[in-house]
Order: sequence, then structure tokens, then C-alpha cells
Amino acid sequence: MKRFGLEGCESLIPGMKTAMDTLVDNGCENATIGMAHRGRLSMMANVLRKPLETIFAEFQGVMPTEDKEAHELHHSGDVKYHLGTSYTRKYDDGKELTIEILANPSHLECINPVVMGRVRAKNHL
Repeated sequence: MKRFGLEGCESLIPGMKTAMDTLVDNGCENATIGMAHRGRLSMMANVLRKPLETIFAEFQGVMPTEDKEAHELHHSGDVKYHLGTSYTRKYDDGKELTIEILANPSHLECINPVVMGRVRAKNHL
């Protein structure tokens, strides 16, 4: 049986939201997250505000958007609960934070180099 809930780590969600606000207060404009299965869907829905309709459609193999480029960017070809997403949060003071959760490789020990490579590549563009 696959388990997708936080089960005991529910405080992760408000903690991540607070961490993102703190990043913005300190001048950060982008955040890249890599994580395992546990809590991933909750993180995408509650922190990155990915619509539940989109998450459920992706689980059924349907892309509810015509934005094929965004789908290609975040779809690894792996199992559906490894999908990623991004979201730009706009603050009242005009600041913005783009948060991205990367598609997760099947071998979780690979996520750190994947995140580091993505961040490094984006900083060199």
C-alpha cells in the first residue's frame, strides 16, 4: 500500500510556508525543493497551490492544461506521484517568490544532486 500523507508531520506545511516567507524577507526570489513521497502531494497542494483537480487529473493520466511545455518540464516519465510543479507567490509589498518542487527520481538518494544541478543550471543562465 502506498502512503502519501504526512502522518505525524502535519506541522511541515505551516513550517514550509513560514520558511518561504522568511526567504522573501531576506531577499530570495526562487526556491527549489526536492523531496520524497511522504507529504509530497500535500506540499504541492498546500504550499505550491497546485489545484487538486490538476493533481487528480495527472493521476488519471490526463493533462488538464494545454501548456505542454510546462508538462514536459515537470514530468519525469516516472510514476505519477513523482511529478513536480512550480508556483509564483505574490506578496502584498510587491515581492515575488517562485517555488519549484522537482520531479522526483525513483532512487531517492539521487534527489540532492538533481536539485543542486537544477539550481546551478538556472543560476548560469
